Amino acid sequence: MFGDDIIAGAGTVLDPETARAVIMAGAEFIFSPTVNVKTIKMAKRYGVISIPGALTPTEILTAYEHGADIVKVFPADTLGVSYFKNLKGPLPHIPLMATGGVNLDNLASFFKAGAIAAGLGGSLINPAKLTTGEDYTRLTEMAKKFSAIVQKS
Repeated sequence: MFGDDIIAGAGTVLDPETARAVIMAGAEFIFSPTVNVKTIKMAKRYGVISIPGALTPTEILTAYEHGADIVKVFPADTLGVSYFKNLKGPLPHIPLMATGGVNLDNLASFFKAGAIAAGLGGSLINPAKLTTGEDYTRLTEMAKKFSAIVQKS
């Protein structure tokens, strides 16, 4: 239907069995809330992007050493931009994604601190509030605001 316009993936993948199931269904990336080495390896076996969630330097390094393409630091806002920046000191080679509490006010700061990507949940979308065409218009405008910040970073 959308051709090359959309890349489909799966989130909250907790185990390798679920990873394989969603990959067989066409997922091209896997988001996991935690570091599950077997889930990362399953994604790599099928050539799918693996993005596990981690918080500590040990978790981040473990995920990366086992094949994670990007490691999402969650919850990024709880420990703040300074924590994110401090992680990049000893781990500059690991691509990190800021997730959890990222918003219009702090997005640029996370990129300045070394993030290569950001996860935007509730600060971008509330599915319960997408019921009219106007709601989708507001969503589009909000996405443009986020996109403008990323392009400047």
